[in-house]
Amino acid sequence: MPALVLDQRENFLPECLTTSRKDLGSKVKTYRDFEWVIREYPWVENGLFVTYVRDADPTSVIEAMTVRSLGTANGLRGVNERGWEEISIVGAASLGEWTIAIAPAAFAGVSEELMRLLSKGREVLTHSKNIEAVSHFFVWKDGERTVYFDPLLRRGFGLDPMPASWESRLSEVGIDPRGEGPLPDGRFHVVEASFAMAANYTGAQITPEFFTASTFVVGSAN
Repeated sequence: MPALVLDQRENFLPECLTTSRKDLGSKVKTYRDFEWVIREYPWVENGLFVTYVRDADPTSVIEAMTVRSLGTANGLRGVNERGWEEISIVGAASLGEWTIAIAPAAFAGVSEELMRLLSKGREVLTHSKNIEAVSHFFVWKDGERTVYFDPLLRRGFGLDPMPASWESRLSEVGIDPRGEGPLPDGRFHVVEASFAMAANYTGAQITPEFFTASTFVVGSAN
């Protein structure tokens, strides 16, 4: 299995990782900016589905992605704790012009049928890693899937190559899209890299405070 690798020189990051981007007006994010996610929520490495929905409120997103309302939950820990009883839980909260939907195990964010409908008239991005370490990164626009690749295997469907424009996006977050083996620390950092690519693409900067202080509208996908 091909894997992800960074330059072997300790503390090396390409120059492009420290420059500003006009569309964000801030420093480009790298996987290192999201290592706190794994430290604070180690369970996410067993499974996490994150969906970014532009120009939609949390209630509307939950109505589209679930079949039963579960009220609200406080923070990501609250969503995960409810997940012990409701394994298909999805929680959504606003972040700027985007709504972020989080699911520890529910596959709603990678459902072609649901995302095709949810992305009508707007843009939707989902990155995920399930319990079997299968990873996905999707972008949908107006009912059509415009981007798909596996950030662990660094390829599209089957033997299709990874989209060229996203090779550069993977590189700028600190992962060599054509490398092999883990990074020097022995880890692949797929979850962290996916958060960084999503942040650079959407401008939605997920922070520790967002995960701890947000009230999530929650529902069950089953």
